Amino acid sequence: MKLTALLLSIFLPAAAAVAQQQTQPATPQTSPVREHVILEQPRAPYTSAARQNGVEGIVKLSVTLLANGKVGNVSPQTYLPHGLTQQAINAAKGIRFTPRTINGKPVNVTVTIEYRYTLYYEDEDRDITTKVAILSRPKPEIDVATLKTGHIAVDVFFGSDGRISVFRFITTDLTSEQKAKVTEAVEKITFRPAVHKSGKKMNVTKVVAYEFK
Repeated sequence: MKLTALLLSIFLPAAAAVAQQQTQPATPQTSPVREHVILEQPRAPYTSAARQNGVEGIVKLSVTLLANGKVGNVSPQTYLPHGLTQQAINAAKGIRFTPRTINGKPVNVTVTIEYRYTLYYEDEDRDITTKVAILSRPKPEIDVATLKTGHIAVDVFFGSDGRISVFRFITTDLTSEQKAKVTEAVEKITFRPAVHKSGKKMNVTKVVAYEFK
């Protein structure tokens, strides 16, 4: 059995807009606010102690993304034992992003990030009696001329509850934009979950390959 930690979600800070009545038709304007964009977010691995004790759960972090493009303060809102909270903090400090801007000027912003630690098997594990069944698999919308090779492989997490996400990129020579396109395509995959020998649906990882010609 293997364990891993997967990023669940990023929540942006709420913003309110005030509408003003105008007597003349409004002139279309570009919004003065451009939200931050996460370019890359490292995984948070398990510790040996957490693995041995079968710890699962979520670490929720408050993360400040600074105007200079660096990660500032990282503070936990929720905790897990056996070093998992610190692993999540260390992973968050490696986030790459473009800053939030107001009227073209970069500003600090604080966001909430959750790291989910989840038990999983590899799909080929002998304890998995029914393999994950991929029902539909949209292809990433990537111009083949921009690829160094015509083959992209990713390790994908297939959740027992229907969740799906990129676990890791096996093909590493991709741009941030290409990775985003692959991630978008993976999240549109439909599937039937794998089944453990106990009869329970189980989280698994499986390699998904895309061919471009």
